[in-house]
Formats: sequence, structure tokens, C-alpha cells
Amino acid sequence: MRTLFFAASVLLAAGSPFLPAQVLPAQTAALQLSVSNPICSQFEDGPPLGSLRPVAGEVVHFSFIAEGYTKSDERKVDLTGHAQAFDPYGKPIAPVEEILVATTLSEEDKNWKPKFRTEFALPTIAPPGSYTVKFDVTDNQSKKTASGQTSFDVDGKFLAPSKELMVRELNFYRNQDDTTPLISPVYRAGDMVWVKFFITGYKVGEQNAIDASYDVEVLQADGTSLMKKEDAAMEKSTDYYAQPYIPGIFNLTLKSTMDHNVYTLVITAHDNVGNQTAVAKSKFQVN
Repeated sequence: MRTLFFAASVLLAAGSPFLPAQVLPAQTAALQLSVSNPICSQFEDGPPLGSLRPVAGEVVHFSFIAEGYTKSDERKVDLTGHAQAFDPYGKPIAPVEEILVATTLSEEDKNWKPKFRTEFALPTIAPPGSYTVKFDVTDNQSKKTASGQTSFDVDGKFLAPSKELMVRELNFYRNQDDTTPLISPVYRAGDMVWVKFFITGYKVGEQNAIDASYDVEVLQADGTSLMKKEDAAMEKSTDYYAQPYIPGIFNLTLKSTMDHNVYTLVITAHDNVGNQTAVAKSKFQVN
């Protein structure tokens, strides 16, 4: 089970403890609360990402500034900010972050602008594309609210969503870390065979629960089963954000006495939430 917890960020500037204070009506009416300068960066208070594209699992730092906020007759400030990031399909990747600013300003702070800071941890499996950050601030003294949004791009593996369970891009590799599949998967007896694929179209339950598995079978040239392993791997998890696909990877060590022939690899995926099954086959040769 992989569950992400995000703690709220709290900014407390130096000064006396916050206490409720009266606000002059004329001052409140003259102010226009607004938000400005939203920045997504690699590190806190860093430069904007610009053309940089974070990848799944990385942390994106975010900040914005509030202007036109109320200062009470005792120069007290009381603001509550929120921020939340959404994937390219409009799904939130984490709960709303709440950021508090409560302080008392001195005479020297007349040009001070409150800066709200937080961060977003990208899901460990995240689709690429443009991510949106929606943010707002509420002035707890004037009861006014201002909001805005910005975006940043994420790099990663793209797989179009599927409406039903599918095993996709079933390919053979020479080594575990290879990113390019073999065009002609030909091995020698005794070799290690690496296989990679993706499972999409599974259903999710409560709390984005995923319950999926896959079987592995190798068929000989005449169609008889050479080996079979049921539930070779399973994915059971809950998370705030439902991952868009399940990556599959495993290896097979060919026996040194294996006949030189063409064999068929069969992957059977099971979606226990949606009660679905999908099968994919691919051939490889042993010389």
C-alpha cells in the first residue's frame, strides 16, 4: 500500500502572537485582495521551471504572493492560502495544501508582501503533459478571497487510457535496463530473457484501490505448455491518486537443453476489481 501524506505549510513571521483585532471599515473597503507571481521551481524559492520538465516521483516547489491584504489597526495580518495540483486529465494528484500566514507587522514592514510556499510530490507513475496548479488566498479579516492558476509540464511515459483491460507493448529485451526492445527476439539456450509490458484499463475501487495480477506461460511450437506461473506478480494498493497504468517486468532463464525453435509467451492479466481478463501473446526464438 502506497499512501502519501502532505503536511500543511505554516508561515509565521516574527512578532507578537496572533489575536483577533478590529479592522477599520474604510481601510477594508479601499483594499483589493489579489494573488501574483506564481512560480513552480525545482527547489524552494528557486527560478521558474521554464523549459525544465520534472518526471514522475520528483518534487515541484510552488509559491505565490498575496497583495491588497488587510492590516488591522494593530498591524495584524491573518491570511489562509490553498494550493492543489492536477494532472493533464484534471485529476488532483494530492489533497489541497493549506498555508497560513498570521503575524504582526512593524513600521519597517510597510512594503512587505506575504509569500505562500508549498510543494507537490508527483506520483511515482504519472502521465506526461501539462499539470495545473490552482491556488487561492482568503483574508480572514476582510473575508475577501482571490484566486489564480498556473501550470508546469511533466515528462514521462505516455499511454493512452483504455476503456477495458489491456496488456500493451509486450516486448523482449536483452538486459533489464534496456529501453529499446529487440526487433527480432532471438536468444540462445541458457540466455536470460527480459520481458516488459504495461497493463491499462483496470478499474479502481474505494480509495483508488487497485487489485490486479498477471500469469506467465510459455508455449512450445506445437502449442503445448512448457511452463506456467499463475499470479507471477500482483499489484494491490490504495492511494489518493490512481496510477494510470501498471508496468510489468520479469525475466526467464532458458534451459541450456532447450530445443532450437519458436516459442510463444502468453501474458494473462486479471483485474479483480472490475472482474476483467486480458491476454497478450508474443513470439521469441531460441537458436
